[in-house]
Amino acid sequence: MTTLGEYMYRARHERPTRPTATVRRSPWGAAALTSAAAGITALGVRMLSATAFYGDADLVRIGTGSFTVVLGIGLVLLGVRSLRSRVRVFPDRLEARSGFAPTHVVRPGEIVRIEPRLSGHVGVSGVTDGQGSFLAGRFDRHYDVLADWLSMNATRPWAEYQDLLGELTHQTRPRVVRGTLTGLLLFVVMVPALELFPALLSLSAYDDAHPQDRTCSVTSAEGSTISSRSARGIGSSHPAVTFTTRDCGPLVMRDGVDSDSRDVIARRYDRAPGEYTFTLGGGSLWLQEHLPWFPVQPGVDAVRPAR
Repeated sequence: MTTLGEYMYRARHERPTRPTATVRRSPWGAAALTSAAAGITALGVRMLSATAFYGDADLVRIGTGSFTVVLGIGLVLLGVRSLRSRVRVFPDRLEARSGFAPTHVVRPGEIVRIEPRLSGHVGVSGVTDGQGSFLAGRFDRHYDVLADWLSMNATRPWAEYQDLLGELTHQTRPRVVRGTLTGLLLFVVMVPALELFPALLSLSAYDDAHPQDRTCSVTSAEGSTISSRSARGIGSSHPAVTFTTRDCGPLVMRDGVDSDSRDVIARRYDRAPGEYTFTLGGGSLWLQEHLPWFPVQPGVDAVRPAR
């Protein structure tokens, strides 16, 4: 049985191992980001090994796959960094960890300055005389426990912080809906925007590796110039011939067409409308048939009269 003297000795000299509270943001957003980023990383690894998809376009496969892997790993690190950030409150100390930095131990009397941080001054940052520090949010879970600890163990810096915060325009309520929508918007918009160029390169490589023959009824043809918006003209403008068909939509032929021959080739088919067999990129053709709202015109590799 533990005597009263032993209990008092342990209370004074042994370091508490269980925190009173852990101050941190809600982990669900960071966990969702980490999971989605892991999926992006897995997609990049799959792209690197998809030789059948890319065909002979090894440079495109390695480049787009590597970019996707790096993007995914970067987002994973961002999510894990947020999950690791926390302040553990003990009766005799704080244990603060920000991202991948080492844990800082802050003891009573060591804090020399507390100041507001982040947009809306929702962050609380403390600095010690030993250059240790902590950062928490006023709307984090169990922030009230941290505030009580600071009011008792960093009396002067805490009072100065309260006075300074009262003089500043600061956010008084958590903006949960706004924060959630902002995070979703950034992820849903920024990630596809970053992946747009690799996706177009991958589509062009797939078209080259998976040609398909399709018989279409040509109604007219004209010389045109395709820009970087076309899957076949990424990053530049090229002379081309655009076919208007009754059953296959608009088709674009760039291969074998230059500024001198463009109008000549277009007149040949414009004056002889009818059934022609086109060799088309399989990926662009699938997008045109199944996602008609997607702005892509299948590229024509070859055209010949239908049998």
